[in-house]
Amino acid sequence: MQYVICYDIADDRRRDRVAKALLDYGPRVQESVFVANLDEELAAKMWERLGRLVDQDWDRVHVFEVCEACSKKTRVLGTAEVAQDREFYVI
Repeated sequence: MQYVICYDIADDRRRDRVAKALLDYGPRVQESVFVANLDEELAAKMWERLGRLVDQDWDRVHVFEVCEACSKKTRVLGTAEVAQDREFYVI
């Protein structure tokens, strides 16, 4: 399943930690937006990891599941990267 993860985190330290964590799951496609192609187990690990990093009272993280049919309809304009499956993930 493909996931689009975006966040609004004001604290620099927490934001950096979240960004570094998300790079373990997929590429950054914009400053605070990542795309990850994960199976259910890896997606659950990502969600759990984010839960430990995010301040529930101050931060906001959106994780959108993109079904296979919708993923095929995704279009990109400009110089943005197109997300590619990685051969392995570092957890």
